[in-house]
Order: sequence, then C-alpha cells, then structure tokens
Amino acid sequence: MLRRLVWMFSAVGVAVTLSACALLAAQATWRQTDQPSDAVIYDDALTLSFQSWSFDATVDFAATTAYSDSQRAIGVTFQPGNWGALWLVRPGGDLDLTGYTALQFAVHGGSAGGQSIFVRAGAGTNFPAQSEVNLTEHLGGAPVANAWRVATIPLTDLGVEGGSLGSIALQSSVNSGQPTFYIDDIRLVAGNAPVQPPVTATIRIDAGGSVQPVPAEMLGSNLPAWLGRNRFRDNTLRTRTAAAGLTMLRMPGGSWSNSYAWLSCELDRDVAGATPCPWKGWVARPTDFIDFLQATNTQGMWVVNPNGTALEAAAAVAFFNGAVDDERALGVDIRGANWYTVGHWAQLRAAHGNPEPVGVKLWEFGNEVYGGKPSAGGAQCLAWGWEDVWTCDGTEYVNGKGSGAARHEGYLEFRAAMRAVDPTILVGAVGYEKPGTPGAPDWSNFNNWGIKVIAAAGNALDFYSIHPYPYFEPPPNNAAGHAAMLAQPSTHWASIRRALDDSFDAHAGGRRAPVAATEFNLISVQDQDNAQLMTRAVNALFLADSIGQAIQHGYAMFNQWDLVNGRASNGTEYGLMHEDNGFFRAPQYYVYPLWARFGAEMLPVTSTLNAATQLSVYAGRVNTTTLSLLAINKSAAPITATITAEDAALTGGVAYVVQAASPTAQRVSYNGNSDPSDALAEPPTPVAAGDGTVTHEFAPWSITLLHLHGDVQVAPAPAFRLHLPTVQRSHP
Repeated sequence: MLRRLVWMFSAVGVAVTLSACALLAAQATWRQTDQPSDAVIYDDALTLSFQSWSFDATVDFAATTAYSDSQRAIGVTFQPGNWGALWLVRPGGDLDLTGYTALQFAVHGGSAGGQSIFVRAGAGTNFPAQSEVNLTEHLGGAPVANAWRVATIPLTDLGVEGGSLGSIALQSSVNSGQPTFYIDDIRLVAGNAPVQPPVTATIRIDAGGSVQPVPAEMLGSNLPAWLGRNRFRDNTLRTRTAAAGLTMLRMPGGSWSNSYAWLSCELDRDVAGATPCPWKGWVARPTDFIDFLQATNTQGMWVVNPNGTALEAAAAVAFFNGAVDDERALGVDIRGANWYTVGHWAQLRAAHGNPEPVGVKLWEFGNEVYGGKPSAGGAQCLAWGWEDVWTCDGTEYVNGKGSGAARHEGYLEFRAAMRAVDPTILVGAVGYEKPGTPGAPDWSNFNNWGIKVIAAAGNALDFYSIHPYPYFEPPPNNAAGHAAMLAQPSTHWASIRRALDDSFDAHAGGRRAPVAATEFNLISVQDQDNAQLMTRAVNALFLADSIGQAIQHGYAMFNQWDLVNGRASNGTEYGLMHEDNGFFRAPQYYVYPLWARFGAEMLPVTSTLNAATQLSVYAGRVNTTTLSLLAINKSAAPITATITAEDAALTGGVAYVVQAASPTAQRVSYNGNSDPSDALAEPPTPVAAGDGTVTHEFAPWSITLLHLHGDVQVAPAPAFRLHLPTVQRSHP
C-alpha cells in the first residue's frame, strides 16, 4: 500500500474568540436571567457545603482571574497522570434537583485556551458515573484564551434531571497535562434554563474588489490504478464522481507511478524495450483511465515512470494526445527500443475504443522521487526511503545520471522528448514543500532536494509539484485536537508558499513557477490514523478551508489524495468514497459539489469572526448577477450572520449545505438529506433578503455555499488558465 513520510507543521488549536462588546453582551444576558432561587455552588468561595476532592490537578480556589464582578475564581491545572479532575463533592448529603434545569458556569481559557474537558454530575460521593458531556458542545468550542464564556448544560444531558446532586466533576479528556484555566460562578439554574447569547457575525463582500482567479485545476483528486478495471467501470462510482464536480484526476497513482509501465499495462503483457507491467491481468490500463475521464467529464494528469526512458514517456504522450495519421518518428531510445511514430501509438488508442485524441495536458516526472530507497537511489537517499527510483539528488533528477545504455535520463530530457510530441503540454517536476537551505541539508528537507530542483530546472520548470500533508502523526481525537486541525489551513498553506517563493526568488532568478499540490490529505500515512480522522467531518471542514486558502495564496493545482483508495487495517480510508461498501461518500466528498458551484473568481470579503477557530468565509462571483459565499462553521454553535455586498443590493438566493452532528461524525447531510441521490439532485434552500442584505444562520459543524442574487453588474475579469483547453465544470 502507498506509504509516505511528511513532517507535521505544528499549529496551536484555539477556540472561538469573542470581541469585547460581544463578551459584555454575553455577561449582561446571563446576569439578567439570574433567578433568586438559583443554587450557587461557587462564587468567590465554595458554598452549600461543597468540598474539593480534586485529583491529579492543581486547584486554586482564590485565583484572581475572576468573572464579571467576582473577586476570585477557581484556577485549575490538569497534571499528567490519571485523567485529572476538578471534583466538587457534598459529603453531608445530596441537593434535591427538583425545579432545577441546568448547570451553569463561566470558563476562562487562561493564556493558552483550547483545553479538552468532560463535565459529569451525579448523586452521592462517588466519582459521578452519569452521562458524560463534552464541554465544547455547550461552549461553542474549547475554552478561549484570555476570555470568559458561559456554559449552560441542561441537567437532562448530565442524566440527573429530577434527581439529586452529590458531586460535580470537570475532568481532563486526555491523560496528560493541560494549560491552566479558570472556572467561576458555578450554579444550578432554577426554572427555564437561560438561553446562551447567540453568536453573530457581520460579513461584507467587496463585489467590485480585486479578483483572485480560481483555476479549475483546484478541484482535483487522484485516481489509482490498483482499483482495477471493474471498479473503473462501475456506474455508481462514475455517477458520483461526475456529481462531485471534480475537474481533474491525477493518474496512475502515487508510488505506483514509479513502477507503472504504460505500454505493457495497456497491452496486458511484457513488451520488449518497455518496463514490464508488475500487475498485468487486473490493473487499470491507460484505456480504462481514458474511459473513466470521458464518462465523468474530467481532465487527466499523468505521472510518467522516471525509471523508463524519455522516448517511452514521449510515446505515452502520443498515445493520449496524438493523431492517428501523425507519421513523425520518435526514434530509438538509450536502451535500444524503437518507439516508432506518433501515429503508431494513436492507432493503438483508437483500436482500444478511443479514436480521438484525449488531450492530457498536465504531466509529472515521477512521484516523490526525493524519498527513494538507498538500494537504488544512491548515497543521497535516507535510510527509510520508500520510492523505487534511481536518484535522491535533486540536481541528478533534473539533469540525469550516467552515460550510454546505463544512463538515467532526467527531467529536462523527458520534458524535451514529451513536448516534441505535443508542445502544448506542461511537465511538472517533483519538488518538496520545505525546499531547504544552502549549506544546511538535512533529513527534513531531503538534503536540499527542493532548491536543487528549482536551480537546475530554471525556466524549463513548467510547474513545481509538492505533497504537503500537514500531519504524519495526527492530533488526538478530542476537542483540542479538532481545534488544532481546523485552525491548520489558516497557516499551513500560506507558510508553504512563503518558503517556496523565497526559494524561487533566490535560486530561479526570480521566476516563480506555478505550485501544484498534487497530493494532500489530513494525514500522510494512513497507518497513523487509528482514530479514522480522514473519514470524519473534521476532515471535510479541513478540506473545505484548505481549498479556499490554497486559492487565496495562488496555488495552481490542488489534488486531494484520493478519489477511492481502499480501507486500511485500522479502518481508515483516504478516499472521497469507500470502495468496500458501495462507494459510500465520506464527509469530505461533499466539499467538492459546493466548491464546484463557487465560480471562477474569488472576491475580497471581511468577517467579524475568527476565521481560524470559528467561521471561515470565501466570496466569489458566479456570474454578473450572482455572488457566492462559502462559509465553514468550525464550532458547535450556530452563527447568525448579516451579509452585505459593497456596490450591490442583494435580493435573495439559495443555500447549499453540508452539515455534521459533530466533528467526529462519519456521515453528513447534503441539503438536508443524509443519503442523497447519486446525482445530488436535492435542491438548495431558498434564502430571503431585506433592504439589500441577507441574514443567514450557519449551522454548527457545517459548510454552506450561498448563491446571492442581486444587482451585481461588475464585469468579470478574464479567468486564469494554467493550460490552454477549457475544463468544463459539472455545475453552473
């Protein structure tokens, strides 16, 4: 199975941040709902005969970081050990909970925030065993650094409504230390539970602002050959792929690309002069890829085998793109194989059912070559390399190595031979997201692989291909871990571009080649994903935000790994769909139908909420009368936003919504349906407007695309195209 090593970019996960005005409003709302009969358990000191039986935690009942008009609060620092807890017990007898409806308290995240906490309550003096509640579900996210927020937890959720209360516990949900946080004004609420202050936002779209083009190639995935011919022909897979709105599929699949011999796999037999096909008899052939592309209205991107020859790759270009009557001779390669004419290979394509040229315009020279095994790649390879390639040196990869029949041709020779067949194609070189530092090669940058490729390829570098998975070992599957993952896009993609742009400026004469993330997902090695995070809603939210960030920072291509992969032994799956249960659509699948409707232009947009931790928004133009707004709610709270457009009066629209019950959900709803049709025919929801503005509530843990209609007559700018042919979008 595909393996790769990618280093984790650290990110500190923090939760929702309230403005000072919003905080004061929250405090005022809560104070106004106090009832005379509320039972106060802590307010500057413990009351009602409660005692602290806390364990594996440092607890300070006189902390000076206090809420509102209080003088003191409870400071809590969970220590490494046995799942520490702030445990408050009433040993003299339980409180009767008749008439009480909720447990309420204020929480301050200290200087760090992001704590992961379970809340428990129960009768008697034993550690409470009733229902366990994740604090984030009632706080709108994890505790916030340097800010107070109020949690109101219904007693029904704690399993004690109408019973009695002997103890309350706030327990660490991780078996390790956590930063200090503060608790204040703990009370039982009598009568109707007060409503928590709503989370609101103001969003403003600059309809006449500067345009950021949205290349069609940003909606790509990978299609691996190991799925086999029968799966490629499956009508459900084809229909669901087309409905997703994907525009490009990279082929034939990850590390296999360094072993896949296009001709012998096409003919299903060994071929003299060509690399033998290791999987003949069942692997998907180039013809199967062509048939799938045409059935799903997607463009293809092909990764050529770097262990073959330049003319073998040129013959592949002829097979996909050549005309049957093209008599140009390719010649004999460095290993003595005759590759005949362009038309020879075009005729093979036609004989297998595809008479017209396919027009594959994007090509790559190998996959993750920097990760070669030392046994074949030489002294520059690291001991734990995983790719079967002939070099791990970036300069050799570009210029080639050796002489005569023993020569290995490099990127420049492959590119020249391939473009001689079709001058319109672009050939990408394998790069690395950490390009390195001159004079300081190390294992983390694969001995300066990236800057060597940039310097050696120069102006011939059509695009620079990277595989930036943010996590090798994933964060924990808890609130703090989810917050870290959801905050990751806001820094991850920008930091990579800064490093690459600096390297282009320093080593390529200032020419910045297009950057293509031709593989990415949340976690690089599926064997590390024991919590199956890539199959959960948290990955959908991460993916939706990542696409927006990549567009903003000028990436040219963006290919998620992968369309369908195959289940790992720990139950996880990289794929947008799962091949072992009828091509079930994972939560991340539904990101693409929304982005496919976004439009070809991104516009400036502002929001009053924190994009990294609460609500991330992207605005675009669909046509001269329709704007788009894609919003990602990363919190457990609904968010009501007032949306306006500068120089435009909004008259209404529709909402496409992907919603999860929680970040850990493995099934989501699309436009209200948890099992939508294969073609995603479920209609969007109408959105009303008033006085030229739209007010919309974004559901918790959701991705929403709004199409906003109105008088937005601003002439669209020409869309950026990485290559000449137009990629047809599947959705309006």
